[in-house]
Amino acid sequence: MRKEGNKVVPGPRNAARGPGADRPATTPAARPRTPYPVPSAEARLRYWFDTTLARGIPALCGWLALGCLALVVPVSALLVWTDRTAPATLGARIAAVWRSTGQTMRLGGEVGPPLRIVLSVLLALIALLYVSTLVSLITTGLTDRLMALDRGRATILERGHTVVLGWSEQIPTVVSELVAARTDRRRRRVIAVLADREKSAMEEDLHTTARATGRTRVLCRTGRPADPVALARVSPDTADCVLVLPRDDPRDDAETVKTLLSLSAALGKDRRVRVVAAVRDDRHLAAARLAGGPRATVLDVDDISARLVVDCARQPGLSLVHQELLDFAGHEFHTLRDPRLPGLTFEEAAGACPESIAVGIAHDDGTVTLNPPLSARFREDDSLLVIARDEHSTRLSDLPVPHDPRALTHAPSPTPAPAERVLLLGWNRRAPRIVDQLSRRTPPGSTLDVVAG
Repeated sequence: MRKEGNKVVPGPRNAARGPGADRPATTPAARPRTPYPVPSAEARLRYWFDTTLARGIPALCGWLALGCLALVVPVSALLVWTDRTAPATLGARIAAVWRSTGQTMRLGGEVGPPLRIVLSVLLALIALLYVSTLVSLITTGLTDRLMALDRGRATILERGHTVVLGWSEQIPTVVSELVAARTDRRRRRVIAVLADREKSAMEEDLHTTARATGRTRVLCRTGRPADPVALARVSPDTADCVLVLPRDDPRDDAETVKTLLSLSAALGKDRRVRVVAAVRDDRHLAAARLAGGPRATVLDVDDISARLVVDCARQPGLSLVHQELLDFAGHEFHTLRDPRLPGLTFEEAAGACPESIAVGIAHDDGTVTLNPPLSARFREDDSLLVIARDEHSTRLSDLPVPHDPRALTHAPSPTPAPAERVLLLGWNRRAPRIVDQLSRRTPPGSTLDVVAG
């Protein structure tokens, strides 16, 4: 650009712009394009083979036939050419190779006119199709049956077994105690577990957490216990006892009530199966007892736990006594049914126990009277509650067991106990129950200190 007067005139296009302005303009050389990597012959062959297999069943059958022919034909030819009794002419040898190949692959192997060969191959293919279809149907049926068994859908056809409904953290302890409670060593006991979990997962958990089961079989089935169809898989109507375990979350007690309703419908009114259930929230206790019926025992787990904790805290060493009486190692509670009991007094029944200790009367309505008066008489269908080593030790003797009457005495009169001071560490849903039990059982003037985060 240059200025002439008041006008601006553009300069020449090829005006010099400094040194080297007359040089021709050069463009940068194009970079060579990087070639794609060339796959190897093995990779290409593998890719072609995989692509062929992906076309479906016809491709698979074709490859199978080609593979078999590639192996059978050379071996058949080698057998024919090395046989001293083989025919001398080439046509006869080819026919012998075909006959050997057909017999090996079940293709007939007929020789003669082309129509005869085609018909023999057709019949062989029909027979092969029939046999392969039959084998596939049998295999499919067996596979489906095995998968159904593995999914835990089969029905258990047992009598006198124990049924456990539901899954919680208590299941290993329950199964271990049921195994330990087996008294008839000659009869194989069965425990059926029904829960809304995979059968393999339940078996794995029981294998790793529960003790050895010995001759007791533990059968797991998958299904919702409140579902009548799933409940029928464990045959509760032919069982000896049914346990309904509480869920880990107290909010799931409604599921326990539904399970008891389904169980009552499955057992009917005239049932003799013992049903024991448990809930964690006392708000569902009345509904659970109503759903279970008059012959079902429904326990309030949190209330029982709170009572045991308070008793063990106030009486050091009481936990060992509870463990001895409540588990099946050592001595535990048993009920004794005997046709000679009705009409006897508790003193007479207690004196006829040579290997056990009578501690109470179990009534037919499910209630228990501990340490009854010596003059209390047994009614019809009442049982004697004893502490014994096992069920074989719970028997009545024909003759009274000799004992020293002076060893029987009355407990001394209770003396006023001093005030107690209790420290409660932590807080959970059972804490209010524990506080309530402490307020009822501790002497007046006692103090409770609570430390919670």
